[in-house]
Amino acid sequence: MNIETEELGKAVLVKVSGRMDAENSHEFEQACEQWITRGTKHVIADLDGLQYVSSMGLRSFLSVAQKLQSDSGSLLLCGLHGLPRQVFELTRLIGLFQVFDTSQQALATL
Repeated sequence: MNIETEELGKAVLVKVSGRMDAENSHEFEQACEQWITRGTKHVIADLDGLQYVSSMGLRSFLSVAQKLQSDSGSLLLCGLHGLPRQVFELTRLIGLFQVFDTSQQALATL
């Protein structure tokens, strides 16, 4: 899994690519946590390059979302398609997140 972050003003963009599983899902949480401790309230997870997400990966998304929501923030998802989208839909977790086609669309809602 590869993670890149970029500050976008009102939010931080976290680009995730590759496979998110039990071995590396904590890296996503750590990347987000670094920004949250700096005062970031909104994280946009760009999942366009995500090829696979395991149950531990889903747990990481939920954990980050809970941390942000407890401080009146949010985790927004964009670029969710293919197998990862199917996993979110099958587990019915997709309804817990705002999902957008692009990061620009997500940013426009903040």
